[in-house]
Amino acid sequence: MRRKDKEVTSRAWVADVLDRGVWMELAMADKEGRPYIVPLNYGFKDDFIIVHGAKEGKKIDLLKENNKVAFNVAIDTEVVRNEENPSEFSMKYKSVSGLGTASFIEDLDEKREALKILMEHYRGPKEPMTEGMLKATAVIKIQITELTGKNNFYPKPE
Repeated sequence: MRRKDKEVTSRAWVADVLDRGVWMELAMADKEGRPYIVPLNYGFKDDFIIVHGAKEGKKIDLLKENNKVAFNVAIDTEVVRNEENPSEFSMKYKSVSGLGTASFIEDLDEKREALKILMEHYRGPKEPMTEGMLKATAVIKIQITELTGKNNFYPKPE
């Protein structure tokens, strides 16, 4: 990270941002490098993130072509205004960005456990999960390979 003064390395702080985030943006690219980004619900645990969706579509096609992804979660965002100086307009935020490798979970029991992680993130119900629903849902595990916290206009955590 270029701005070390904004970097946050605290695992507890990163976990708090991920816990409080409402959605994440997942960036993918096809074999030719054309980018695609989509906002998604997510769940996380330890060193991985869980996302889900339909079993077909652009996101699924791209992940099958190229399983390398990037992601971002931002919370507590606010415009910092300066009406006299446009160069001093800024953003106040806490964010976590990372890289990872996506894989599809096919085993129904593993899917069920992964979706429970996602539902836990939103403090939602974890059952019932019918076999039909599990078979119809794509569940993707993103193994995190890099993770960076960034903080702007908030006190830097220790």
